[in-house]
Amino acid sequence: MDPTWKAMWRLIRTWVCHNHKAYYTYILVCALGLYNMWWHTLVGYYRNRNHTRSLEYAIAAEKEYQDNKPPEDDDDDDEEEDE
Repeated sequence: MDPTWKAMWRLIRTWVCHNHKAYYTYILVCALGLYNMWWHTLVGYYRNRNHTRSLEYAIAAEKEYQDNKPPEDDDDDDEEEDE
């Protein structure tokens, strides 16, 4: 048998099987990283795509409209027709 093959299995026995807390910690960190990567990829994509439908965008657009609102027409044509 190849000595590197034996060495690999001895390494696994020594560092993985006997250090199961480190191995499970590594698995959890990888799982959290994978979850966060997909969450930011998918949810971030839809948040950016639907930004114009968000409440913050609507509030900013309403504020901009209120700042640049055209002057109201105070000419009351209905009252002049009654006279």
